Amino acid sequence: MTTEAPQVEKYESFLVADCGSTHTTVVLFDMVAGAYRLIARTAVPTTVHAPWFDMAQGVQQAITHISEITGRKLLNEQGRLIRPVRTDGTGVDHFAAVASAAQPLDVLLVGLFDEVSITSARKTLRSVYHHEKDRLTLSDQRRPHEQVGAVVQSQPELILIAGGTDDGAEDRLLQIVESVGLGISVMGDSHVPEVIFAGNIKLRERVQEMLGEYAHVQMANNLRPTLETEQLDDAVRLITDLYEELKINELPGVQELRDWGTSPILPTAHAFGGIAHYFAALHNQSVLGVDLGSNSVSLVTANPEKAQVSIHSELGTGHPVANLLDKVSIDEIRQWVSVEVAAAEMADYIFNKSLHPFTLSTDEKTLQMEQAVARTLIGCAAAAAGSDAHWPFVGEQRTPPPFGLLLARGSTLANAPRPGQIVLMLLDALQPTGIFSIALDRYGVLPALGALAAYQPLAVIQTLEAGVLSDLGWVIAPTGKGQLGKKAMEVSIESERVSFDGEIEYGKIEIFPIAPGKSAKVHVKPTGRFDIGFGPGQGKKMTLTGGLVGGLVIDARGRPFALPRDVADRRSLMRKWLWDMGG
Repeated sequence: MTTEAPQVEKYESFLVADCGSTHTTVVLFDMVAGAYRLIARTAVPTTVHAPWFDMAQGVQQAITHISEITGRKLLNEQGRLIRPVRTDGTGVDHFAAVASAAQPLDVLLVGLFDEVSITSARKTLRSVYHHEKDRLTLSDQRRPHEQVGAVVQSQPELILIAGGTDDGAEDRLLQIVESVGLGISVMGDSHVPEVIFAGNIKLRERVQEMLGEYAHVQMANNLRPTLETEQLDDAVRLITDLYEELKINELPGVQELRDWGTSPILPTAHAFGGIAHYFAALHNQSVLGVDLGSNSVSLVTANPEKAQVSIHSELGTGHPVANLLDKVSIDEIRQWVSVEVAAAEMADYIFNKSLHPFTLSTDEKTLQMEQAVARTLIGCAAAAAGSDAHWPFVGEQRTPPPFGLLLARGSTLANAPRPGQIVLMLLDALQPTGIFSIALDRYGVLPALGALAAYQPLAVIQTLEAGVLSDLGWVIAPTGKGQLGKKAMEVSIESERVSFDGEIEYGKIEIFPIAPGKSAKVHVKPTGRFDIGFGPGQGKKMTLTGGLVGGLVIDARGRPFALPRDVADRRSLMRKWLWDMGG
């Protein structure tokens, strides 16, 4: 509910809340000297959990802080948002919210084969925050009564059933659906799950007959109508709607925020995907987005036509971080640390971080452990997203397809002491190739801008032009293998103040100086079979602008690069890379 006030002719000011699992961020945008600007931004601990159980309280606290910063009254005496702006300047014209504070959707997967239907189903589910509680397939060795028990024990909120081509086998999938139906019937009226059937379209009526009495059943297009064809959009739409209905709309205090605004509350990852798509369309290029969150890791690949979001709720720097040890070994994490860290010490750090997500790094060792975990989390998410989207192989590893801009956000990245550490974490984790720039969402405003883009794109453009993102700089990362110490690329840089000619050896990563905010003419010429995106040995002339890292980063470590097996050699190399990137 909002207070009534004299209305203005058009929206001019915007207040956007990002309600996360650990923090709630609120951002105020308004006109300054004829252009939109970020006026204020504040973050407070989220209040969606105990003892508050009221998401709106955190938003109100953050808005109160913004009022203290700006001297502008935004809430009335009852704590409700004043909207639209009054003639005395109090209030705001438009309110929107995004949220990642909701619990993930508990899902039971049902399909025929792990390599086909289950793979497509998992890819579909990565469009929302979710937890896979169990799966039933033909390869399941459990007896029928054990499968029924598994359905009951998983207590799914959503059962996603896939499997069978449109002209394929029917009986085998129906046998599994029968176990599902028995499990749902045992749960009774106290737990009525949602069911989305996205399998063989000839089985729709049978599935409705078998499950409709005990569950809400919806039909989606077959995820795999043929073995060679995949169609996910219809199921993604239904799952997204269900997530918003079952999770976002049930957040405590969400109704008050909905009353304040005029648009649905978006999942944060979808708003981030929206702004990545916006960048891609605005600049006619491909964009890669990385959101290293506390309770999830999200990757976005966007081009001018569409954006694809891949959400990994089993990963994150907070409570889910302990799940990392189910995916990789301790040694794969601590390989990124340049100081001596015992396996038990690294494991203790991870478990403590899972129990106490707000813990800050207080010395060099814990900072390196934090950043090693960040690299591994992003790497795991990228490996899964790359497999889903069939990213190209470079050597034996999938790497992101070429892009022109890397958008990065997350507190571990934003709070890194030096820009070079941020760039190095991203390059180590993703091992991208080509020529691209990196922008950091240091103030956590990209989801807010993503929510705003649909209503006032001019505000987004002008806010971005005002420098709300931290421009870290440009990177050139060639593919190819060579001999360590041998020349990989020649570099020529010409700016107003200095001209520079140099080279970089294979196996190194270096910064070639370009002052932040200053333009320079750059000519790079790979040697031999090294390729920066235009063919082996083909060079490129371009004009680039320096960023916070202090110049053009050339990563000639190879793709994929391998770390030395010897522990002492590896630590020495990690220290050198860190030093070369500014310490």
